[in-house]
Amino acid sequence: MKSNKEKYLPLFISGGLLLGAVAGTSISIIRGEMGIWLSVGIGVGMALGAISFLIFQKK
Repeated sequence: MKSNKEKYLPLFISGGLLLGAVAGTSISIIRGEMGIWLSVGIGVGMALGAISFLIFQKK
């Protein structure tokens, strides 16, 4: 069975995905090349969401 804390992992990842998509879109508007910056933003956002879940879980 999952613990109560584990059920929040998809929430952190999807939040990071959303923030990464916004950041990637804004950078691509400024610098151009939508495909590269949007992909990088989404990837970094998902990674930061998972890492922040691990950090907040320890507290």
